[in-house]
Amino acid sequence: MKRFCLTLFAALISIIALAQGTATGCLIPYSNRVYTSNALEVLGTSQLYNNSPFTSLSSNYCSWTPGTTASSCVICDGTLGVDVLGIKICLFGTFRYGYQGTFTMVECNLDDHSWLFGAAAGLFGILIIRKRNKP
Repeated sequence: MKRFCLTLFAALISIIALAQGTATGCLIPYSNRVYTSNALEVLGTSQLYNNSPFTSLSSNYCSWTPGTTASSCVICDGTLGVDVLGIKICLFGTFRYGYQGTFTMVECNLDDHSWLFGAAAGLFGILIIRKRNKP
């Protein structure tokens, strides 16, 4: 039974590790979202994206990193973005600028939480000392 539980646990851990995401689209750095839907293009080859859908960072991830070099792109905040012969039109909204490419989620640095590990170790040490000193 213990072997079965250990095997099941190892399998689930590996499935969670595969959850690290990549997304191809336009990244707005301050919002940590990658917009994935290209806008309507009529004889245009622009990097214009619509406001939705998008991919957000999952929990335990802090930022995105580009897989290769990222070029500039534009996101239409409005109802619909259209590119006609290189002229960008955003219906009922404004443009936001970002970086186009394939992005991968970057896990958070554990150094940000090192104070928590130190506090837990100190608390554990205090509990051990108190138990030894009791008659």
